Amino acid sequence: MDFSGDVKQAIPRPAVAFGGVGSAGPSPLLRGWREFRRSGAPVRFLCFEGGAWADVEGEAAVPLRRAFLDGRVVAEAAYGGREFLFDFLRMVRIDAGTAEEVAMGWIDDRGACFFPVPDSGRKRKRGEPELEDGASSGVEERSDESSDTVESGRVSKAARGAWGRAVRLKETDKFYQVVKKLFLSGIAPRVGGGVAITAVHKVAQGPRCRAFQQQGQLLAAARGADGGNAKFAWYGAPSADVAAAVEHGFGRTNSRVLGHRAHGDGVHLSPPQSPYASAMLANADENGEAHIVLCRVLMGRPEAIPAGSSQLHPSSDNYDSAVDNMQSPQWYVVWSKDMNTRILPEYVVSFKCPSLHQMQGSSEATSQLKKPSPVARDMFPTLLAEIQRFVPSSKLQTLQGTYNRFKKGQMKKDQFIRFLRAFIGDRVLTAVAKKLRGY
Repeated sequence: MDFSGDVKQAIPRPAVAFGGVGSAGPSPLLRGWREFRRSGAPVRFLCFEGGAWADVEGEAAVPLRRAFLDGRVVAEAAYGGREFLFDFLRMVRIDAGTAEEVAMGWIDDRGACFFPVPDSGRKRKRGEPELEDGASSGVEERSDESSDTVESGRVSKAARGAWGRAVRLKETDKFYQVVKKLFLSGIAPRVGGGVAITAVHKVAQGPRCRAFQQQGQLLAAARGADGGNAKFAWYGAPSADVAAAVEHGFGRTNSRVLGHRAHGDGVHLSPPQSPYASAMLANADENGEAHIVLCRVLMGRPEAIPAGSSQLHPSSDNYDSAVDNMQSPQWYVVWSKDMNTRILPEYVVSFKCPSLHQMQGSSEATSQLKKPSPVARDMFPTLLAEIQRFVPSSKLQTLQGTYNRFKKGQMKKDQFIRFLRAFIGDRVLTAVAKKLRGY
């Protein structure tokens, strides 16, 4: 297990394809219709076959693109000696001969990705019932057989702690030792000792792991072979939020805990060598025990977001996540729309550190956390992030491109201000400026 920052091993390919939307949220048909209406002109069509996303071959994409632009929700195309129906609303390709379905998706001319949400998603014939949760599908789940607490695939009740299905590791377990070393080496120098690990729990994997793997495949299809940009990172938050994230999924971001130091409204995670920053967001219980989580994170293509920004989503389809600094990030930020598919909790570390908890309530805590860079103190990045809330998504690319020219010195300050006035109007610009100045 390598915690050097990037996950060196390729993200495991999903052993299943994609299916429709689950019971939560809008119906599959309604979601598909919204995505169909929102999409620009497709430039690539992809199908999930052989454990990976592959482009629809050559000329076969031409009738699909024509049908899509004509507003037709079903199209026919033939390649590889077979004829297929492509259902854009359900996001499936149907073999006309066998009725076998596989997931399909597309990437439009703005770089936006349109793929089905994860489900059981195995190949199935029309009319065949889907497997219920817990039914055997031949999908091999990740095993914890290397752990001393797991025997023959069964986990003793004593090994399960207060973290749902998470398994408490013995101190002799090799993964316990690796996680312990990573945590202590990053936090002890900052608090001057006095930190003790009280427990390490391995989070049980299941549907969330499959969703995470599938997101890695989607990002690779959209951004290239290493498009997932997978990292290990620490998640810190009040104990109730940590428990919810481990047991059920993220219910909200932890940006409110950071306050004005947050780089947008997303889940903030610190690099593997910096558990201290995330530990500062955790709160100790009446026994002095706090908890943080070591996670795997899919960053895709990040963008730099200044401290104090209220940004809620990528500034354009060219980005997937955010960081505080592109050269040496101290925070990875995953937007709320992706937090339950691009963050995978792996280990819960419970610890006691009296000196750390004292620092959390003192002014010293603020000075210990990373201060905004000179760029973050500039009004323009924060102004731009606020303005984006009033700009239609179709115009965000123009706004970002013009701002990039200004940053590179290709446009003078007064020229950029004139552009902003013409682009969004004086009323919006004045209102945003007053808000940022606290009027």
